Amino acid sequence: MKTNVKIALLLLVIFAIVLIASSFFAGVNLKLFSVISLQTGVNYSISSPFYYLVYIIIAGLLVPTAIILLLVKYKKLKIINIIIIFLFLIIMYAFSDILLLDIYVFLLHGNVNSNGGLLGVFSLLAYVLPVIFTVYYFKYAGKYGKDVLNIILFVSISAIISLDLNIITALILIAIISVYDYISVFITKHMLTLAKAFSNNSFGGIVLMARKAKKQEIFLGGGDMAFPAILADEFFLHYNFLSGVFAIIGAVIGLSVILFLGKKGKAYPAMAAIGPMQFAILGLYFLIRFI
Repeated sequence: MKTNVKIALLLLVIFAIVLIASSFFAGVNLKLFSVISLQTGVNYSISSPFYYLVYIIIAGLLVPTAIILLLVKYKKLKIINIIIIFLFLIIMYAFSDILLLDIYVFLLHGNVNSNGGLLGVFSLLAYVLPVIFTVYYFKYAGKYGKDVLNIILFVSISAIISLDLNIITALILIAIISVYDYISVFITKHMLTLAKAFSNNSFGGIVLMARKAKKQEIFLGGGDMAFPAILADEFFLHYNFLSGVFAIIGAVIGLSVILFLGKKGKAYPAMAAIGPMQFAILGLYFLIRFI
C-alpha cells in the first residue's frame, strides 16, 4: 500500500463529508433565495451561467494565480499573507451572511422586509462573525481548528458557486480544471509553488499526518474538494438525488486512486483523477438508467 491506510481513509471521509455538506448547503440556500424572491419580489438568479463560468475561470482562478506567483517570485510574503487574510474574511462573510439568513428565514420564520430589531441584530452579526472567525483562524486556531474552518470554507465556496451555474457549465468547469490541474502539477509545476506559498498557514487545504510517521503526510487542496462538490451540487439541485450520489461516489473513487496507487512523497494533481472518474461514474449512472 502506497499510503498510510488510516489517514487515507480519514481524508476520504472528510472529502465525502465536504461534498455532502456542500450539496445540503446549496439545496437549503436555493430554497432560501426562492423565499427571499417571494418576500421582496426580486429575482436573485444569475442571467447567464456561461458568463459566470468564464468569470470563475478568469477572475477566480487565472488572475489570482498569476498575482500570487508574481508575489512569490519577488518574495513578497507579507503581501501574500494580507491577500490570504482578506480572501478568508470575504468568504467567511459570505458564509456568515447566508447562514444567518437561513436561521432567520427558516428557523425564526422572519421576513427580510421587516424593520424589526432581530433583523438588525442578524445584520450586525453578519459583519461581526467573519472578523471573529478570521482572528481565531490566524491567531488562535490550532491545526484541527484550522481544518474545521477550512472545511466550512470549501463547503461555502462550492455551494455558493453552484447556485449560479447549471449542469452543463459545471461539467465544462470540471473538464477544464482537470486538464489545468494536470498541466499545473506535471508540466508548468506552478501549483507546487502555490502549495508552498500557502503551506505556512494551512489556508490552501487539509493536511493529515500519521502520528507514528510524522514525515508521512497527505495534503488535499481546497479546489480538489470544492470543484467536485460543485458538480455533485448541480446534479442534486437540477437533476435528481441519485445522480448526485453517483457524482460523489465518482469523486471518492477518483481520490482513492491517487491515495492508494500514487507513489509516496510525490505530488499528484487530484482533479486529474477526480474529474474523469466523476464523468465515468455519472456515465455509468445514465447508462444504467436508460438501458
